[in-house]
Amino acid sequence: MARDDVKKIRKLRNKLHETIKKTGINSEETKKISDEIDIIINEYYDSVETTEYPKNSEMIEYYDKSYSALKDITKELKKFPTVKEWNQYAKENNYLCHISLEYISKLDWNYLQIKVEREINFKKIEKN
Repeated sequence: MARDDVKKIRKLRNKLHETIKKTGINSEETKKISDEIDIIINEYYDSVETTEYPKNSEMIEYYDKSYSALKDITKELKKFPTVKEWNQYAKENNYLCHISLEYISKLDWNYLQIKVEREINFKKIEKN
């Protein structure tokens, strides 16, 4: 990652922490800063000659945990969550928002729904 990008992310991260303290985690200002960080990170990965995140990336760990939680909440709700429902749940439980899940998986929300529902149904079939 370019040194300038790292500096921008550090500066924004510090600004994000201060904004969370002042206005709370759910404020528009907090969301705006978080989105700015996401844009820088995603622009970097778009510019790199790769089609996926490195296997040792923390982002993959966050994705895996978030995806697992998405499957769990789908089972709990007995339906796939809406974007609004997921983003609220993700925010409260420190998971990736729907945009990040879409970006990392390279699937839009509807295809993620199909994937999750197929995996859940497959597990039900295996148990019977």
